Amino acid sequence: MENLEKTEGHRKATLIMHTEPTDQEGPNLFATAEMLGIQENLVFSRDRLAFEKINVLHNIADFYINISFAEGFGLGTLEAMQIGKPIIAVKTGGMTRQVVDHRDGSENGIALPVESKTLVGSQHVPYIYEDYVTNETTADAILRMYEMGPEEREKLGKKAQKYVESEFSYQNTVDAWHDTLKDTIENWQDRYERWTCKKL
Repeated sequence: MENLEKTEGHRKATLIMHTEPTDQEGPNLFATAEMLGIQENLVFSRDRLAFEKINVLHNIADFYINISFAEGFGLGTLEAMQIGKPIIAVKTGGMTRQVVDHRDGSENGIALPVESKTLVGSQHVPYIYEDYVTNETTADAILRMYEMGPEEREKLGKKAQKYVESEFSYQNTVDAWHDTLKDTIENWQDRYERWTCKKL
């Protein structure tokens, strides 16, 4: 909002968050919004929605952003690309393959670099890396997406849509799953490595 006001002289932007703002697993987003003074520019979509209503959210948005620090796949980013919306995403987990076209290295939106990596764990998950990007880098990406204008965003969204159709179609997914299982069943003995467990 500050960047937008500096460059454009207004704060006409809305962030739609499809999430529960008081989720016990995260921070209180009402309090965060109040601390940042952005309550007027923030809308929470809290309810479980039917596909048609999720589609409405995608249709009224200019782009989709996901800065999750431990995203396994990124279903929301893929859905947005599927209907022709460019994305802003951290190059972590499955989102890397979505935001960056592996065939030529081009981007289907704005790919954010991992700027900080931490090693964390719990009793159930002994260790896992979490990938973070700074607020400043994220804000710069949002402003860059805004400055592209509607025509450039639409062009980028169509590129993202074609990429999804090529790389993430149901048929490709089913075929890849089938081929992987078939290869494993037919060739597991050639690749099998024996392990010895020793008590210490």
